[in-house]
Amino acid sequence: YFLGYLKRAVALGEKLLDEHKENINKLILIPSSGGVFEVAVNGETIFSKKELDRFPEENEVEDNIRELIKKMSE
Repeated sequence: YFLGYLKRAVALGEKLLDEHKENINKLILIPSSGGVFEVAVNGETIFSKKELDRFPEENEVEDNIRELIKKMSE
């Protein structure tokens, strides 16, 4: 399972860095087990596979982060 999640995590990380490089000063991937795939920004959970029992839909995480960045800049 881990290798499948790792590929998704790396791809998501690359996409986020490409789009938000001016707003991201650190991106951490933490390998784990047990079906955990979580994304947090400044300690705020943006997506949790464990809570929702599914992977994010296409652009779901990215849209949530865009929304958060928009709120932070207001």
